[in-house]
Amino acid sequence: MAAVLTREEIEPVLTGTKFHQFLGIRLEEVNEQSVTIRLPYNELFYTSADGYIHGGILATVIDIAGYFAVFSQLNQPVPTVDLKIDYLRPGRAGDLLFTASVVKLGRSVSIADIVAADTSGKAVAIGRGLFSSKQE
Repeated sequence: MAAVLTREEIEPVLTGTKFHQFLGIRLEEVNEQSVTIRLPYNELFYTSADGYIHGGILATVIDIAGYFAVFSQLNQPVPTVDLKIDYLRPGRAGDLLFTASVVKLGRSVSIADIVAADTSGKAVAIGRGLFSSKQE
């Protein structure tokens, strides 16, 4: 297996997408076991009635974090095949960190587990993504 991609190799791919730019996500950390992405606070992502982050935003960044965890190890596109999210508690105003770890690198499907947490470390949601790792 090839070496894990570096921050310098991953960052332009992550930040080069207009949707990712809209979200404002940033690569926080990359190592051999995981990738961490920061979602800076943006009032547009929070419900006005109760001040919680919208679940769709959480699901989106969980998907992105899982993708980049697998991508960092395979260095090829890995489209999402399935995504499961468990919402644990309301995400209040503030930055959120999404840490994704690869559970399995397979010939056709790879698996990543993702934890979305506030900056104090309290988990807001967890996810598991299945990503197509089939070589063309």
